Amino acid sequence: MKKKFFFILSCIIFTIFSAIISSLLGAMNIRWEDLLNTDSIESRVFFELRIPRIILGILVGGSLAWSGALAQGLFRNPIVDPGLIGITAGCSLFASIAIVLGASIPLLHSIWSTVVFSFIGGISSSFIIFFFAKSKGRTDVFSLLLSGIAVNAICFSAIGILSYIANEAQLRNLSLWNMGSLGGASWSNLKSFSIFFVLPLFISPLIAKQLNVFILGEREANHLGVSVEFLKTIVILLIGVSVGACISLVGNIGFVGLAVPHIVRMVIGQDYRYLLLTSYLLGGGLLCLADGICRIVIAPSEIPVGIATALLGSPFFLSLIRKRMNHI
Repeated sequence: MKKKFFFILSCIIFTIFSAIISSLLGAMNIRWEDLLNTDSIESRVFFELRIPRIILGILVGGSLAWSGALAQGLFRNPIVDPGLIGITAGCSLFASIAIVLGASIPLLHSIWSTVVFSFIGGISSSFIIFFFAKSKGRTDVFSLLLSGIAVNAICFSAIGILSYIANEAQLRNLSLWNMGSLGGASWSNLKSFSIFFVLPLFISPLIAKQLNVFILGEREANHLGVSVEFLKTIVILLIGVSVGACISLVGNIGFVGLAVPHIVRMVIGQDYRYLLLTSYLLGGGLLCLADGICRIVIAPSEIPVGIATALLGSPFFLSLIRKRMNHI
C-alpha cells in the first residue's frame, strides 16, 4: 500500500512539475515579472496560449492513458491501445473529410467544424465496432478487436483516397493534423470539451472493482455478480468518447495509451482502483512535458508532439513484444 501511495504522490508531483517547466518553455522567453503587466505581449502569450496548452496537454495525455488502461483491461492484454480498435482511425477519416471536402461542403467550412466532425467520427466508429462484435445479445472481445482492425483498414484506405485528391494546401493541413499537435489549444476548446476530459475522474471509481473481477475472465466475472455485457458496453463507449475528444482537438498522438498504463501496471500492479487514476496523472504529465520540449528543440518552430511520442513509444512497444515473446 505504501508503494502505491508513494507512486501516486510521485505522479501528482511530476504532473505539477511538468506544468511548471512547460510554462517556461517556448520560442518567447517569459520571465515571471513580465506576468505582472497584464497588457504586455509576454503576459498575453502566457495566459492566452501557454496556459490553455498546458491544461489541454494534461487533459489529453491523461485521457489517452486512461483510455489505454481501459482497453487493456477490456481485452485483458497489456499491449493493446485504443488505436487498435478503430476509434482513432474513425476520427482521422472524418477530420480528413472535413479538411479536403470542407471547401465544397458549407457545413464543414471552418476549423471548429473539423473538430466537431472528427469527434463524431470517433463516436461513430465505436458504435460500428460494437455493432459488428455483438451477436445474440453477447459481445465477443475477440470480434471487437477484429472489427477494429477492419475499421482501421477501411478508414486508412479512405484517407489515402482523400490525400490523393487533395490539393497542396489541403494535403499539408492533413499531414500536420495527422502528426498531432497541441498548437490549437484555446480557452474556447477547453470550455467546450472539458466535460469529456474530466469524465474519467468521476467514472473510474464506479467501474474499477468490476474491471478487477473481469480480469479473472468473463465466466468468473458473471459468477461473481458482474454484468459483463453492460461493463463491456460502458467501456467501449467511454473509450470512444474520451479518445474521440482527444483526437478531434489535437490530431493523432500515439503510444501514450499503450506505454503509460503498462508502466503504471509494472509499478503498482493490476488493481484498477489505482491503475486508472494513476495512468491519467502520469499520461498528463508526460504529454505536457513532451510538448514543452517539442517547442524548444527547433525554436522558433516546433516539432509536432505526435512525432515525439511515436519516436519514444515505438521502441517501448518493440521491447514489450520482445519481452512477451521471451515468456512464451
